[in-house]
Amino acid sequence: MKCLKATLAYFFDKGAQMVLLAVVPSLLTALLFSPSAGLYMLLEFETVNTEGFAALYEQMHFLPYDFFWVGIIGLVLCFFVLALLFGIVDRHMRIGEFTISFRRAKTRINYNILTAAKFGLTAGVIFELCDLLLTLLYYVWAQVFGAGAAWLVFALISLLAVGVLLLFIACAILLWPPFMLHTGLRTRDAFRMGWRQMSGRLSSSALTLLVAVLPFAAVMLIVGGITDSTVARVILDGLSIAVGIPYYVTLMYVQFYDVTGTERMDLQKTDIWSKKISRKDFKKLREGKKEG
Repeated sequence: MKCLKATLAYFFDKGAQMVLLAVVPSLLTALLFSPSAGLYMLLEFETVNTEGFAALYEQMHFLPYDFFWVGIIGLVLCFFVLALLFGIVDRHMRIGEFTISFRRAKTRINYNILTAAKFGLTAGVIFELCDLLLTLLYYVWAQVFGAGAAWLVFALISLLAVGVLLLFIACAILLWPPFMLHTGLRTRDAFRMGWRQMSGRLSSSALTLLVAVLPFAAVMLIVGGITDSTVARVILDGLSIAVGIPYYVTLMYVQFYDVTGTERMDLQKTDIWSKKISRKDFKKLREGKKEG
């Protein structure tokens, strides 16, 4: 619960600004990746296309392929958003200064973009593979049972199983980016270190992620039951990505600072680089470090 409380406290305080930073790239990315595709498919259990895998995939992914390149552009922009968020959240927790200033954007992108691209591309590939796996399972059940209630039951089980798999992977790679950025470890070594440090933290991280995922899933089901509007679905997908990225980065650094035992200066409510800091506050900070 400590991890959940810390993540929610930070996100409710600073999340809105970070979501605004991510919203446009996320809406574009929703034209390529649809977090809700498998969920909406459950609502069409009576009209499941059993003609072939490709036909079922097209039914699930309702957008024409003309939008593919727009989604690619959105994904690339998300890499830049990730690079900025890594710098924003880390600087805030490290020295107590929260800023989305464009003056720092170039430095943050130069320092973080390679890690952000590696992580973002890996996450995209994993998501797409899981999406294909879910489509394959849907297709198998369609061939066995045809459209109807039996397909719905097994499709729901498949959706939950793939969801658990995605959740596990999301937790497994959670500390990979900060260990690449802040320890000087190579990509593979950073992943191994991050995975080892997640020992005993997987369940708390999974619970924290579920708190963000489940409300969106509920809203998607409600909206899907009311309307089959493509625009509404894309907007919901985009918003879920726009919230999910900064929320995930927040959890990432909450766990990273806890794992490394680094003092979080954002909790001190004091910017250590500010000219307005008083001698009294500075003395308190020094005494606090000595006691630690």
